[in-house]
Amino acid sequence: MTAARDGLPPPQRHRDGSPSPHHEREPLFTRTAVVASCLGMVLIGALVALYGPVVPALRDRFGLSEPAAGTALAAQSLGAVVGVLGFNAVHDRIGNRALLASSYLTMLAGTVAFGLSGAWPLTQAAAVVTGLGLGGVDFAVSRLFLIGLGFRGPALLNVAHGCFGLGTVLAPAVVAVTGPGRYGATFIAIGLLTLIPLACVRGIRARPTPSELAEASPAPARRSGGRGTAVVLAGFAAVYMLHFAVQSGIGNWEPTHLHALGRTMTGATVATSAYWLAMTAGRFLVAPLARRRSPAAIVTGACALMTVSVLLVPVPGLAPWAYAAAGLCIGPLFPNGLNWLNRSVPAAGNAMAYVIAAAMLGSVAFPPALGAVIEEYGVGALPLTLAALCLLTLAAGTALARRLRGTGTETVVARAALPRETAPTESTVRTTGTREKGAS
Repeated sequence: MTAARDGLPPPQRHRDGSPSPHHEREPLFTRTAVVASCLGMVLIGALVALYGPVVPALRDRFGLSEPAAGTALAAQSLGAVVGVLGFNAVHDRIGNRALLASSYLTMLAGTVAFGLSGAWPLTQAAAVVTGLGLGGVDFAVSRLFLIGLGFRGPALLNVAHGCFGLGTVLAPAVVAVTGPGRYGATFIAIGLLTLIPLACVRGIRARPTPSELAEASPAPARRSGGRGTAVVLAGFAAVYMLHFAVQSGIGNWEPTHLHALGRTMTGATVATSAYWLAMTAGRFLVAPLARRRSPAAIVTGACALMTVSVLLVPVPGLAPWAYAAAGLCIGPLFPNGLNWLNRSVPAAGNAMAYVIAAAMLGSVAFPPALGAVIEEYGVGALPLTLAALCLLTLAAGTALARRLRGTGTETVVARAALPRETAPTESTVRTTGTREKGAS
């Protein structure tokens, strides 16, 4: 199938008709596909946030205890980890378009099955299937936005993950209006909405995949492997697992902490909603900076401000505001950390999958661990534990920045990803123009 029939810009060619050496820099997305992918991110954000509000309905329908009803979210999260790793394994074989199409179809099947299931084991299995598709969408959109939208990729990745945050805010509001007892219709509606981005995958190029682009990169940018790369990947995995521990820890336990401080449960819930909203706002606010500041500076700066915010939680009267400030700082970490990873070890084909999987594992493992700390030492131990996790995140991010500083790896890759800063050759100018048309 030709690019013209796909509705995409044709491959860039020189005046003599020969293919341009910069053809790999053509945009992978049309404008419509970019918007549809952002809608996909809204939907997976909604799925992540839906389980908490519907736990009472699941408990009543299936005769479960509160912890047992909450395992549906754990099942989806574990499915998402498997989805990230599994779809990464087949990416090169099936291509970009089929990767997203199969992820959306898997998510559609899982959400509809969850909404219709009348037996708890089948409901849990549906949650796992939903997670498989969710993980695939999160991984594919994050990876392809970075490598497929030219110099606008980092900014648009922040926007995409801001849309994810919108989903986490909108889903509980929908449940509040419709009622937890109608959760089945809500899950089915989200599943049917995935048909919209699914219908727009024609606007995504099947090739090149990120690994194919890495093979075509200059030798310095392809240099990877060995002990040095393993250490760098371990550093990124630590930053992601730890900051997701803070993120999910606040989201799960802020209401309990604020209620213990004397606020009503309604007021504590509203404050937690403000935390999630601030996290979403942080991603949109940093989007313009992603083109002007290095991702290393954004990530380490956000880690430092997150730490300061959490350290202010014990100050009397500041707890809700400090939690919201922490959310504002946590927001930019996920998308800009991926941009930093992509610039540092772009040819390590599994790097992004491993890092995203580590983040998801952090969100699964740490909230119960924080719950155990609270049960043992009381809810007053929550701010201190969160502060310790923040300090570990900051230490990991700072050590990573120090290790990568002066290696030249990020500089080489940044120039390849941001062609406006390359030498103004004729072919580069033409490629940049085509990319802007497809990505804007």
